[in-house]
Amino acid sequence: MIDITPPLMLLPAFALLLGCTDVTPDDVAPVRANAVIAASAQSVETGIAANAPHAVDRERDGLFYVNATINGQRLRMLVDTGASVMVLTAADARLVGAAPETINYDRSVETVGGSAAMAWTTLSRVELAGRDIRNVRAAVVREGLGVSLLGQNMLAQFHSVTISAGQLSLR
Repeated sequence: MIDITPPLMLLPAFALLLGCTDVTPDDVAPVRANAVIAASAQSVETGIAANAPHAVDRERDGLFYVNATINGQRLRMLVDTGASVMVLTAADARLVGAAPETINYDRSVETVGGSAAMAWTTLSRVELAGRDIRNVRAAVVREGLGVSLLGQNMLAQFHSVTISAGQLSLR
């Protein structure tokens, strides 16, 4: 069993993983402190018992995907424990009303597909596995990312994140 329980890595792993040249530790709020504050001040249970685990089966590609509702729109996201923050594709940002056309892509990241422009946004509401989280910081990548990523700032909203026997459990 792998237990990925907060505090998760506080370094901006997303920046390291994708080679982001402009992200500093100040860009990524300390996950542990924000998780405690968010859990007490912003999280509202949405009908799922607070301690009931939300289980996700491993997909055929060996990865875990979750369905999150962002600003009322359902998105399929890849669970990425190496990403410090949520990362949206431009298409997904447009779908959830983050208006990438008006975002200032003033940062850049190196992805598998090459260099890509990136911008910061704040998502009004993210619902996942019985949690309703408000004002979630996310990066938007203009190109080079095939699927949006569920990063540590959302995973830290859970008491524990475990992987065992081909299942990811969010509790």
